[in-house]
Amino acid sequence: MFVYSLSGLELTGDGGGAAIEVEDNETTARTAVYQTFGRMLLPLDDETWDITKDGGWAKELDSSGALLTYSWEIGDQPVPADRSGAESQYAAIDSALVSGAYTDDVDKNRDEVVRFYEYFGLKTAADARPMDHLVTQIDFMQFLTFKEAVSSSDRLRGSFRRAQLDFLDRQLSLWVPQMAERVSGSGSEMYSWAASAFARFVEADHVYAKGLLGG
Repeated sequence: MFVYSLSGLELTGDGGGAAIEVEDNETTARTAVYQTFGRMLLPLDDETWDITKDGGWAKELDSSGALLTYSWEIGDQPVPADRSGAESQYAAIDSALVSGAYTDDVDKNRDEVVRFYEYFGLKTAADARPMDHLVTQIDFMQFLTFKEAVSSSDRLRGSFRRAQLDFLDRQLSLWVPQMAERVSGSGSEMYSWAASAFARFVEADHVYAKGLLGG
């Protein structure tokens, strides 16, 4: 069984409730990979540090995406020397993990992201990370892919697929490559790897989503 839950920022509203179980399938594999990246790209806690210090994120990604019908390069996760150093590295790159850092019109970009969330009855909690933060956007893709997986009709599945493609077109595929390039220049091997791996996944998933809709 695949257990769905939002990983980083709590998206509250009609769609962001308790964990739900569904049989593993190709679509939940996409959800699981997004979920893994969401956990990886949050500030470290005890659980995620245990994975990080053991170089375990590559294995987590490989396991999460086992049912995918497309491939993408994961690579080997670099291991930080210590937790305090890794936390400092994350603090240094956190400002690069927002889509507003890659646009000339921050307000317009924010309004577009908000419209995506509100269309599906979602909003970020009051103490959550910014709406345009990478982890928030990853959470949204988790939501869309999981809703596709549990939809009871082709019409509903198609609706969630179109939303995924639209969000990839208008958000993730536009700014994530620039984000990966910026993070790669930060000097953090761990987060350079994570950002680049996510950019490669987004590229592959974007192609896959287009294919689902005959694009």
